[in-house]
Amino acid sequence: MRQALKIHHDLADVVLKPASKVNATRLKKMICTTLDQYLEEERLPASIIHAGTKVRHGKDYNTPGYYLRLYRQRAELTQVLLAKKVNMRQHHLSEMEHNKRPIGKAAAQKLAKVLKCNYQQLL
Repeated sequence: MRQALKIHHDLADVVLKPASKVNATRLKKMICTTLDQYLEEERLPASIIHAGTKVRHGKDYNTPGYYLRLYRQRAELTQVLLAKKVNMRQHHLSEMEHNKRPIGKAAAQKLAKVLKCNYQQLL
């Protein structure tokens, strides 16, 4: 049975049970370095990020089309590919993303299933 690796760090105490033979010293060093880097990262308040996003997207910020595009990009799908998956025309999808066409409940449910999100965010 493999022995558990115990690492103490200011950020966390980590206990690992490696599945295979590993260089414990190297693994500990890598994990501690990663935790150190996390502590050194510069953080921005969410309000600053949202303010910048709102300026960039203007009136389309926080609209159903905005979320549709965000979820599509997160899923790494093009409009053409997403349209095929939900049996919809690509230009209809484009119009929805640009808030020129409403996203109906049935379409939102189909899109949400493929994009793995809550359909109500698209309404």
